[in-house]
Amino acid sequence: MSPSRVFVLLAAAAMLFAAGDADAKRRSRHKAKPAPQVETTANDKRDNNTLCNGGMMITAEDQIRGCSALLKSGRLNRDAKATALYNRGNAHIAQNDFGRAIEDYTESLSVKPDYAQALFNRAVAHRISGNPQRAIADYSSVLALTPADPDAFTGRAMAYAAIGKQQAALDDLNRAIKLKPQHVRALTQRGHAYVRAQRWVEAIADYQAALALSVNAVEAIYGRGVAKIYSGDAPGGQADMTAALLIDSGVAARMTTQGIPAPQIPTAEQGTTTDWPRKAPEPPPEPAQAPAKSTESATPPPTPDGAQ
Repeated sequence: MSPSRVFVLLAAAAMLFAAGDADAKRRSRHKAKPAPQVETTANDKRDNNTLCNGGMMITAEDQIRGCSALLKSGRLNRDAKATALYNRGNAHIAQNDFGRAIEDYTESLSVKPDYAQALFNRAVAHRISGNPQRAIADYSSVLALTPADPDAFTGRAMAYAAIGKQQAALDDLNRAIKLKPQHVRALTQRGHAYVRAQRWVEAIADYQAALALSVNAVEAIYGRGVAKIYSGDAPGGQADMTAALLIDSGVAARMTTQGIPAPQIPTAEQGTTTDWPRKAPEPPPEPAQAPAKSTESATPPPTPDGAQ
């Protein structure tokens, strides 16, 4: 992955993606791009270029203000305008304002259609905000531009899983892990896929592999607990689930939204149970939002994430 690609999984975004996706803490993998240099007055303590670039000590609100000023200047060339829109979209993501983020990414793509980073971040925003079909389309467009992108395969797999296409999700996760065997998020998500398929041994193996790379991969800890319980190790499973909840009290809700509710653990009087929710929850309805501008209709159908 190029240096410019980093997961912007923002701490406040713990509503996953929100309410329930660990990805909400990283919203996207891409940093802000350097903004074009536009002359400002000597009285500015921080010029609009600096604000639009974002970074330490620059709030999302300030970044939006700086990018907006650059865009209003009318002095940006094609690439500079696409970058300023992209950076402002990232700032909207930081504010959990997915609608405006998607609008900015879409306008950026109308200026620069092959802007893979803007496509990727728009896919993440669609997925987190509950639009898996649009996310799939954008991830597929990313893969058309960068076919060996494990993050795009992982993100698309999560979107496929959200609409019940479990085999398509597993296929994409296999591709991601083949490209990057130490991909913590892909390993964790494949563990989830195996749990949904009741393939406990394979699920535990993937969770173990993820945890060998990141000991606090909370969804892997919780998922391993679920798999252990259903494979007959109730004490070990309960220990894992408790440990995960101590790290992140919201993990159970996120796992439920991904089709992995907490197991029903019987008491000694009740005996054992083989119950398993064989049908994943229905995907949430797409929230109402303004239609995306210009390039959305041109995005090829069909076809982020860490992250874990």
